[in-house]
Amino acid sequence: MPSIDTPTVEHHTSRFVTGMSPVTRVPLALWLTLRSAVSFGAIALITCVSIFSSTVFAADANKKTIKIAFRAIETGFDPQKIEDRYSVAVCENLFESLLTYDWLARPVKLAPQVVEKVPEGEEGGTRFTFRIKPGILFADDAAFGGKKRELVAQDMEYAIKRFRDPVVRSPYSWLFEDKILGLDEYVESIKKSGAKFDYDKKIEGITVLDKYTISFKLREPDYNFIYFFAMPNVAPVAREVIEKYREDTMAHPVGTGPYVLKEWVRASKIVLERNPNYRGHTLNTEFADTNDPWDRDAIKSLAGKTLPLIDRIEISPIEQEQPRFLAFMDNQHDYIEETPLGYVAQLLPNGQLSQAMQKRNVRVFQEVQPEIVWDGFNMDDAIVGGYKPENVALRRAIIHAHDIQAEINIVRSGQAVQMQGPIGPGVVGFDPTFRTAEQQYNLPAAKALLDLYGYVDKNGDGWREMPDGRPMTIEYKYQANEQEQRQRAALWVKSMASVGIRMTAKEVLFADLIKDRKVGKFQMSGTAWIADYPDAQNFLQLLYGPNTDISNDSRFKLAAYDRLYSAALKLPDGPERNRLYREMSRLIVAYAPWRFSVHRSFSHFITPWVKGYKKHPIYYTAFKYLDVDLAMQRKVMQQ
Repeated sequence: MPSIDTPTVEHHTSRFVTGMSPVTRVPLALWLTLRSAVSFGAIALITCVSIFSSTVFAADANKKTIKIAFRAIETGFDPQKIEDRYSVAVCENLFESLLTYDWLARPVKLAPQVVEKVPEGEEGGTRFTFRIKPGILFADDAAFGGKKRELVAQDMEYAIKRFRDPVVRSPYSWLFEDKILGLDEYVESIKKSGAKFDYDKKIEGITVLDKYTISFKLREPDYNFIYFFAMPNVAPVAREVIEKYREDTMAHPVGTGPYVLKEWVRASKIVLERNPNYRGHTLNTEFADTNDPWDRDAIKSLAGKTLPLIDRIEISPIEQEQPRFLAFMDNQHDYIEETPLGYVAQLLPNGQLSQAMQKRNVRVFQEVQPEIVWDGFNMDDAIVGGYKPENVALRRAIIHAHDIQAEINIVRSGQAVQMQGPIGPGVVGFDPTFRTAEQQYNLPAAKALLDLYGYVDKNGDGWREMPDGRPMTIEYKYQANEQEQRQRAALWVKSMASVGIRMTAKEVLFADLIKDRKVGKFQMSGTAWIADYPDAQNFLQLLYGPNTDISNDSRFKLAAYDRLYSAALKLPDGPERNRLYREMSRLIVAYAPWRFSVHRSFSHFITPWVKGYKKHPIYYTAFKYLDVDLAMQRKVMQQ
């Protein structure tokens, strides 16, 4: 659910594991040792090892394995500490939140996951009570001392408190700020005193009623609160595990999900295997659309079976677009999601699968994600920030000078639609009629604004200066190792030059770019946010003042906006809340902390042996709902 967009590193050039003998695929060091032996006993040993190895690999061959690539480097797997979408994608499979979304229902529909039912808000929308199903087990771990460990209500209490522990520095702490009775007061008290967070401290708004039941009392009604419990980040964690691994919790995820982390080579390889303690689940077909071929395939492949069916998942973070694409084309990976735009035209000429893809029976799943892409200004910056008329005029001029249609046509190969407002499509509160002239490409308007507010070329060098005569250079930071981002940065530099603004572009590694944005070490930078839950609030919180240093990277602080945001939280979905959302959108347009960019269209290509595939609008992976036709896979691999 966290949703910051990114890319990755590492690629494989062989279908076989590097460092294995080409004959028996015995580990290379062992093979060389055996090859040097000359005695009859050594030969006999070689024969035994070969037989054993063949047996092992035959067994492995019967395991259903999915191999894919992520286009960004993961950061780790502590659900309360992560925010990048690829780490969250892994955590979706290791941990379980209390709620989930029905896999096939469109629009999305909440469903119970580890609780008995989806609770309804009580006491005027200020109380939510969850009862966990008995008998759900965590994956085995040394932290449990050799005993089976059952999921209980206190695990959820502990996870919620971790979000607000200042030491944890959770990027999603905003979820539970100004929400639960007594929690903010306690956090403020320890900040002032310098005391450690006491996880045994009783909080008025968090009540563990019994072993399996937990209840939350809110300060005020919040009709989106229930969605938080379907986010992979808001998953129960075992206190014993967190305390055992302390500073290395990112590398020791222990959850109740269908998979466990079997191997992790940072920025290189992630391997998941089935969790022996997992109880299994089934596909709900109640909300399936029988007219949808993807739903029909899911029903045919999965209905009535105990899931998951996949034994092993191998993920290779590959930041470079070409090797990621070629790995899929060489059948090293079973499907490719978010296919690099430069290659989509090859596979989908004129919007139709190419003959080569048709011959291979490859399928394509296309979607416009519930996401936004924007270029943000640092509102604290001395040049592009500020709230005075001349500050706003500069940002508006920059926006008018940026050729968004060129970005869509050239950089994105037409695989996007222009973003008109700050809310992603497909969520509650999205207004498809929202339009604004202030975000449109308009060179005459850009030049007029700059001239009117004194951003003119005072020294005759061809570049505009600040109104007080100071030099004006704007730095645009962008994500390294991705052609699309490099092209976007080049377009920004070119667009600004067309109105006499000097702009430089700086390539920054993704992890460093996240840090820079978080602490305000940038002037302009592009990013994306994919919905954590299907409501406009998830996007509008990105500019809520108190979320500065958390999710509000633009550091936008406007009292009028914050009042509207707080008021909207108290309202259920309806015309009045939508009116507030629209007013907030207009304030964003008026003060221009963002240049609205696009809603991207993605094409995901799937090999014919992968069964049951369907991309979910909120969740990132489909591993729990996939199957592999091993016979078909082997046949293709042998060709």
